Amino acid sequence: MDKKIFISYSWGNKEHQDWIVNLGKRLMTDTVDVVLDRWSLKDGHDIHSFMEEMVKSKDIFRVLIVCDKKYKEKADDRQGGVGTETQIISPNLYSNEKQEKFIPIVLERDEDGKPFLPVYLSSRKYIDFSQEEDFEDSYEELLRNILEAPSIPKPKLGTKPPTYITETNVDLSETNSKIRTIENQIKKNDNLNEKYASDFLKVFQDKLWEFNLENSPNNLTAFGELLMETLKNYKPLREDFIKFIDLLTTKKTDFASELIIEFFENKPMYLRPRDERNSWSGPEFDTFKIIFQELFIYTIAVGIKNKDYLFVSELLHSKYFIKDPYRNNQEPSSFPFLYDYHQNLESYMNQTFNKITGFGHYVITNLSDQISKQTLIFSDTLCYCVSYLETDNHYDRWFPATYLYGERNGGFNFFDKLSSRKHFEKVKVLFDVQNENELKKKLEKNKENSGDRIRYGNGGFNRVPFVYELIDINKISIYR
Repeated sequence: MDKKIFISYSWGNKEHQDWIVNLGKRLMTDTVDVVLDRWSLKDGHDIHSFMEEMVKSKDIFRVLIVCDKKYKEKADDRQGGVGTETQIISPNLYSNEKQEKFIPIVLERDEDGKPFLPVYLSSRKYIDFSQEEDFEDSYEELLRNILEAPSIPKPKLGTKPPTYITETNVDLSETNSKIRTIENQIKKNDNLNEKYASDFLKVFQDKLWEFNLENSPNNLTAFGELLMETLKNYKPLREDFIKFIDLLTTKKTDFASELIIEFFENKPMYLRPRDERNSWSGPEFDTFKIIFQELFIYTIAVGIKNKDYLFVSELLHSKYFIKDPYRNNQEPSSFPFLYDYHQNLESYMNQTFNKITGFGHYVITNLSDQISKQTLIFSDTLCYCVSYLETDNHYDRWFPATYLYGERNGGFNFFDKLSSRKHFEKVKVLFDVQNENELKKKLEKNKENSGDRIRYGNGGFNRVPFVYELIDINKISIYR
């Protein structure tokens, strides 16, 4: 059944009236039946009788009382229509009516930041619309109130709480809230505001610090167990980041790549204490090395999924001016600075589970529901391909730890489709080339300089194909 509401307000200037009308229109669009004098009160109707009927009617589920300076003054002094309405609402407010029927909507605050609320509403819980930048959050709160759809509905009672919930104090309400704000803003304006995006990353970066391993054990098994438990606790925060990247690349914003590059440039700041402690050990920050590498792969994967190839290209070919307070006048880095060999993780996974790639096993067994396994593996492999095509420097290359977990034939439809001229033209930016001849030259150079097979572990049988084996030089852009 549709919810029916009545909006009470003081007539003001055109801008104020337009705000009320627009709120009513949007609520109507969102399935709320709005009674508003601008379209419900007909010529010849008695205004006071209309107001009294709306306030007392059992059909009216909520009465929104829009409070600004003028409304407060008229209500407190019992002036005009607002004064009459106040006399009608007051006894109903304190009678046996449901307390939640009357909702104050604050539009203005005084110079001290106090909301303009009439005396009879001063102790009531209100919804704050006084800050324009917070409109979407406030509107969602109002809509959820009317539709009786709380953002966090009461869940069914479980029988046994999981340890990764009971043993963590991580509060994701801030990142969740930022995501909802961005989603609502996109719904309203069909674009993504850079300020909202920056706000999300600031909160996310602060939350990351909750996953360091201070006072971690020296025993490899105990350390590995703590590391994996910490990464499991971090997973919900990672999901918010992936959703954020999805929003960025779905809207294909012009500031997305710069914003994300700046985020990844912060990695070195997480490899030492946030405070000024004199004593600390490297393993304490192992989680961050893993997190940043995994997040980069997911970022590339989301961009590929949404076909925002320009965004992906910027991340793969831009220089990163990494923020390291202990290194001055350093040269900018390419994206492989985000790759690490995670010694403790690899040793733990090998010793405990006999895995030849600890990082690869961790990533694949902790996949996000937002990205397919094959897209993630392809993105990791694409990073490998680009790094080997761009440089001969061993320290500026990427190893695709997840490749081992892909399809047995090792092929990727994306690479196979490079034989299509149409597909090639769409994705050539990923390889930083203008035409097929430039890509062929890079592949030929890679073939000439190829050394030993790239393998997992020390001399193992599992290997990664050379780039020129993944991309057939002779089949680039040969079909329409």
